[in-house]
Amino acid sequence: MGRPRSFDRDTALDKAMRLFWEHGYEQTSIADLTHELSISAPSLYAAFGDKQALFKEAVARYEANPASVTTAGHAGTTPHEVLRMMLNRACQEYASEAHPRGCLVNTAPELTGNRNQNRAITADQLRRVAIDTETGVDAETLAAFAHALLVGLSSYARDGADEEQLRRVAELAMRVTRA
Repeated sequence: MGRPRSFDRDTALDKAMRLFWEHGYEQTSIADLTHELSISAPSLYAAFGDKQALFKEAVARYEANPASVTTAGHAGTTPHEVLRMMLNRACQEYASEAHPRGCLVNTAPELTGNRNQNRAITADQLRRVAIDTETGVDAETLAAFAHALLVGLSSYARDGADEEQLRRVAELAMRVTRA
């Protein structure tokens, strides 16, 4: 039996999540992680396995956030409300000063499965509110549109756009979907 950990695993996971969020998976090295977490490489490997396992756990922590953009539209009663709620949450979250800008899930090619799952969740929300009758567009296509817009908003926020700039883009998208 090894020595007990000299660090708080949850705190270290939060720090790793923020580092991956800010720099992306590829650009975050083991040296970056050990420095930010103030632990040795052997301690990192003992606690989390390897970098990929730590990243997966960090993404799971990120996606469990109750402020998730993907689930923001759950209370909507029309396709328009679902999209508006998601875009509103995205504008707030992506430009927040409380954490790195943009969306962690949009930072890594390795997260295609997560993005596909998020689009499926959105399509389910849209089907729940009878999408075909209001828009004439199938749920999967509108979900793909919404998530393409979310990726763009995330990128725009990472490039420095503030919440107001993001909101102008989101409002334009809402007007276009009504046309």
